[in-house]
Amino acid sequence: MKCKTLAVSMTNSHLLNTGLGEFEKSIGIRLADKAPMLLDKYGIKLLFLVDKEMVGAFGDNVDYYVINKVRRELLKNSLFTPLRRWLLPSVDMVHWTNQFYKFRVRIAPKLLVTVHDFNFMHNEITGLHKRKKLMVTTRRLDQATHLSFISNFTEQDVKCYYDFKQPARVICNGVTNLNTKTQEQYDKELEGMGVPKTFLFHISRWSRKKNVILILEMMKHLPGEHLVLAGTAGEKFEKLVYDTIESLQLKNVTVVGKVTGEQKAALLSRCKGLLFPSMSEGFGLPVVEAMCFGKPSFLTRLTSLPEVGGDISYYFDSLDAKDMAETVCKGLADYASAPEEKAEKLKQRAAMFSWDRAVDEYVQFYIDILCGKEK
Repeated sequence: MKCKTLAVSMTNSHLLNTGLGEFEKSIGIRLADKAPMLLDKYGIKLLFLVDKEMVGAFGDNVDYYVINKVRRELLKNSLFTPLRRWLLPSVDMVHWTNQFYKFRVRIAPKLLVTVHDFNFMHNEITGLHKRKKLMVTTRRLDQATHLSFISNFTEQDVKCYYDFKQPARVICNGVTNLNTKTQEQYDKELEGMGVPKTFLFHISRWSRKKNVILILEMMKHLPGEHLVLAGTAGEKFEKLVYDTIESLQLKNVTVVGKVTGEQKAALLSRCKGLLFPSMSEGFGLPVVEAMCFGKPSFLTRLTSLPEVGGDISYYFDSLDAKDMAETVCKGLADYASAPEEKAEKLKQRAAMFSWDRAVDEYVQFYIDILCGKEK
């Protein structure tokens, strides 16, 4: 059996507390476990494209190829096509694990691109900026021989702006169940972080689309509640966050900044609920992570969030800070009316989103593409 090489991009897998980082790390671990089976049964050899620091991170069942600065330029610039034959790996298929890749040079006859979102079409940017982003993104997708989407919403949203003809599948994201320890163990993780016994929680890569400033404005109308804010941003937006807390004189907000995976789990275990009024999401992993702990989420009805949150989450029908505060109060009261029953329903819904299932579906897609069964 002639071996075929499948290169899978893991160039974001080192980025903690980001959706792309969580996605790549989660599928990478499971793909590496299946590498011996893929090689023995189908003759498919896995090669992970990684940053230098991730070499070996997924074990010895896969090979690694470091995408350094020089190699990035070789992939980005078509002028280097003659050199690519000698300086880049020879592979039969590449899986770019997100649509943001900037490489213009095709290095394999088969190219699968996973599309996470077309959020730029829903963000508050100018029409010109949207058209430019759409042009760039669709140009990348035109290179693909196959597509996958992380949610049903994403597939339908893309169809509104891009008439793709490639074979495509919806492979929904999974979730890593962080609820694996006792509350006492989680409480030890929080020692020294200065967080109260109960609080509302938000975690993200802070940006305007995540509505972090609006959450802070809402907290002014919730003097009896406390917010723990986790995450990071660029220097300019971080300053805006701290300036907003100071200008609103908020005493009921604790900023913990960047947290580890263990600390994130501990914060989810203790919180009363997750605040996630995002303007645009391709999936919404923090929502399902909160569900694993039986914790309710407060969401917008925008993009993919209703698909993920279902009818057991609470939704902001208005993005007015005072109205949002009322929604939170009503939601917390509703949850408190039957906390054990509602927590169990949330955990059951979280179980629907499995990384093992997702990776099984990606593996089947790989096999079908490389063995000629594309539909």
